Amino acid sequence: MKEEARKQLEFVAEDVLRHFDAGTVRLEPEIGSVESSVYTDPERFDREREHIFRNLPLMLAMSCELEGPGSYKALQVAGTPVLIVRGKDGTARAFLNACSHRGAILDEDCGKAARFTCPYHGWTFGREGELLGVAYSKIFGEADRGSLGLKPFPTFERAGMIWVILNEHSKLDVSAFLQGYDDMLEGFGFENWRMISRRVLNGPNWKLCFDAHLEFYHIPVLHKDSFGSIDPRTLYYNYGPHQRLARPSEGRNGPDNVDIFQMRDRASEDLPDESLMFGEWIMFPNVSINTFYAGGRGVIVSQVIPGETVDQSETIQLFLLADEPDVAGRNEAAQTADFLAKVVGEEDLPTSLGQQTVMRSGAMDRILFGRNEGGLQQFHSWVERIVSTPFDDLPSLFASARGVGDKAAMFREPESVPG
Repeated sequence: MKEEARKQLEFVAEDVLRHFDAGTVRLEPEIGSVESSVYTDPERFDREREHIFRNLPLMLAMSCELEGPGSYKALQVAGTPVLIVRGKDGTARAFLNACSHRGAILDEDCGKAARFTCPYHGWTFGREGELLGVAYSKIFGEADRGSLGLKPFPTFERAGMIWVILNEHSKLDVSAFLQGYDDMLEGFGFENWRMISRRVLNGPNWKLCFDAHLEFYHIPVLHKDSFGSIDPRTLYYNYGPHQRLARPSEGRNGPDNVDIFQMRDRASEDLPDESLMFGEWIMFPNVSINTFYAGGRGVIVSQVIPGETVDQSETIQLFLLADEPDVAGRNEAAQTADFLAKVVGEEDLPTSLGQQTVMRSGAMDRILFGRNEGGLQQFHSWVERIVSTPFDDLPSLFASARGVGDKAAMFREPESVPG
């Protein structure tokens, strides 16, 4: 891990411990709000789809999902079919999931294949996207195979994750967009983790679904029967459009050897990387990572994918473990995956669906984000900035964003609140 990234992790751990000891939390300067139409307006949704989901780097797959040459993952992102494949050279590549002949979708699943055959007319493509064969080529006519491979998208693999830009002409610098966030995520070591399970849950507008990942305020109320009463106070750490959320008592999660409360007895630089990776990690625009310990050290990766219309989305849940579990560990991890899927599917998403009904009615003009909901204020501010920025100006927007507002937020005067 880079030295600067490690320092950022140590800073957060020390800050969380300081707030735990003092019984304080940072709050936003004031309550924020957005118009309720941001969740229902089809024209607004079209701008989000174009500016955000077809022009920004999207974390579409964990590296361990594509384990070895020929491993692939197919998904649809805001109406664009995508096929991610690991080539025989070990490189992950993303393509438009469409035959270059007549646009038929090649595959709609995940798995491993040596080649992809169009189910419509039988054209075949290799793992690097090259056109291998034209069915009945003598009667089809002369086809330039060199120019008829799968349409590629810019693809980047970093920190055990695969980012894709669904615009082959994008000039956006992925490093400027990530703001060093990927360097911190190296602390997980995701390259060598194991996939345990994958689930897909249907929901309403993508932002309504993702809002629930951006605050812990709702947990002791909506999830009182699932998680019990927990302290909802939340600390927010911003890195450009990306965030990290932590509760002041967060460091107590996990085994004793990864407890940040060890910092009372030893220097923070002596702690293992694992002990500094607690909390929830938010990758703009639509991915969250939450840590858990069940069957071993694990994470749930949630990808909220917009559907074809403003009121549709999918939440893809990926459950990963750092080490290969034994039978008992795998069963424990599977039970945790079942539990978390049930919490989201039976508590979060039905609530979001109810919100969608209210927003669609037009009877509620504005939605409030409290001083304690800084993650929501940050997220919606960035959504607005991006949809209001011309495509050609997006690179300069992120190039100038490093550190903007971060220090001011992190060193804002803390406030004492009831525990």
